[in-house]
Amino acid sequence: MRESGWYPPGAEFDPNAPYNQVEPEEKEYSIEAVFELRRTDELWSSYYDEFDNLRDPQGDWTSVHYTPLELITECKQLARTMLDSIDDTATPMGVRAKQHLLRVIAECDGWENTFNEFNQE
Repeated sequence: MRESGWYPPGAEFDPNAPYNQVEPEEKEYSIEAVFELRRTDELWSSYYDEFDNLRDPQGDWTSVHYTPLELITECKQLARTMLDSIDDTATPMGVRAKQHLLRVIAECDGWENTFNEFNQE
């Protein structure tokens, strides 16, 4: 064997040298991403200290406001509507917008609700 001169003496064919080591194969890993969201709203009650009777001035809180999963579903539907209105061959900006919306739609999948909590302050 003949060395090329670019490595330290004796290292060119040494399998233990860092630049001669083989990269390990990639592995697929499953992860779980957990996020905690909080929202504070002003609610009303005609009862003293009755958490069960709290309401939004516009009506029942759950009928007026979206849960995070409902927001994700709404976002996905809006992205699909916008995607249908884009002509991807018209401009490079249209192509990028379509790619972005496809990514948004894909990111909306796979979420699940693991915990609901309403606290009275």
